[in-house]
Amino acid sequence: MTLPPLAQRVARGDSVTRHHRYDAADIADFAHRAGDHNPVHIDQAAGAASRFGKRIAAAEHTISLMLGLAASWLAERGTAIGLGCSFRFTAAVREGDTLELMWQVTDTYFKSSLGGVIVCFEGSATNQDDLVAMTGKLEMLLQE
Repeated sequence: MTLPPLAQRVARGDSVTRHHRYDAADIADFAHRAGDHNPVHIDQAAGAASRFGKRIAAAEHTISLMLGLAASWLAERGTAIGLGCSFRFTAAVREGDTLELMWQVTDTYFKSSLGGVIVCFEGSATNQDDLVAMTGKLEMLLQE
């Protein structure tokens, strides 16, 4: 399959979305693999005793899912390379929450020194009650 020129593969306004449900095993497994031993992630009793009332996901859990979503989507269009990102956390992700993870392309421009198109995204992770748990910005490079 022949792909169109780089500049035509991504446009301002394009978006990608997926859903993820955070259950107890998922939260504890990710925290363990990430080396995050905070009791509110790995211990049910500690989570229940916290101000959140139940186990919560580690921030890097949602960041990883968000970055994977954008990278996979952009890689369908060429070689995708991360350049930088920032995230802001606005609500805890509790055990049992289902988040809608979303990125939208806000800008694209060709960068000759990198030989590709810079793709700028803004994103969010919103729970089932329409509470935004996290927002983010991301820049990636799209090459042949």
